[in-house]
Amino acid sequence: MPVGDDQSVKAAKALALPTRSAILAHLLTSGPLTAKEVADEFSLHANVARAHLDLLVEAGFLATGVRRKRKGRPAKVYFTWEGEMGALEDWEVSPQPGIVPPESEMLVTVAEPLPAGPNPHRLIAAILIRLVERIDAPTLYSVAEQVAREEGRKLMLDYRDGGLDFAAAVRAMVEELRRFSPQAQIVRLSHDEAEIDTPDCAFRDIALEHSDLVAVIDPALKEGAMAALGHPSDVEVEASVARGDASCREIIRRRDADDASTDRPVATPHTKGVEHG
Repeated sequence: MPVGDDQSVKAAKALALPTRSAILAHLLTSGPLTAKEVADEFSLHANVARAHLDLLVEAGFLATGVRRKRKGRPAKVYFTWEGEMGALEDWEVSPQPGIVPPESEMLVTVAEPLPAGPNPHRLIAAILIRLVERIDAPTLYSVAEQVAREEGRKLMLDYRDGGLDFAAAVRAMVEELRRFSPQAQIVRLSHDEAEIDTPDCAFRDIALEHSDLVAVIDPALKEGAMAALGHPSDVEVEASVARGDASCREIIRRRDADDASTDRPVATPHTKGVEHG
């Protein structure tokens, strides 16, 4: 079955990272594996491995199924169809007639509808990331945090400084964040503290390869936004895609008046508790 231009872009994106290419090459010879098994093989967090695998499924290189066990719950596995190497050459994503999964106990799941076409800004981001990799780490973290704060302030240009109370400011910031992460939501909100969860974090793709950078720019972006609204705040990371978590979750605490004019130290992967992987 011919593959359209959109699918070709998905395929190219899926194979753009060496990690995903290596995972696909491994699955061609290993047979069906769970996300945990792939994570162990490549020394990744299970959630990070699953994100790589799901992108390969979306591009049509992998299928998913269920491995039945005598004891315990069935396990979701990822596998390539027999003869997949030929498919990779022309990005043909449909199995040939008569081909069956390599293990008889496999139950192939119905593919979910593909999401909207890829965002071109992700390609731009990938190029920029390759450029900043040439900068020494201390300088990179300092510049990244500064730029993220400035971008956070720009997000809130339509709002006047001091015109909103803390709770309203948080709502306004989340509304702006939804332009990039539609699932962003407020989990908890009070007069001086809020908790925000973002399952579709805008930095997810970058976090797969550069968790250290995301650990710096994500909270700095939100701190910049809150400062622009007249409520300088500290952002404490509870969960992050940079750590392999399913979503980004932060606690935003309004600074006391005495501390509001003092910037916190530049964040680093060490201070954020994120290991570079």
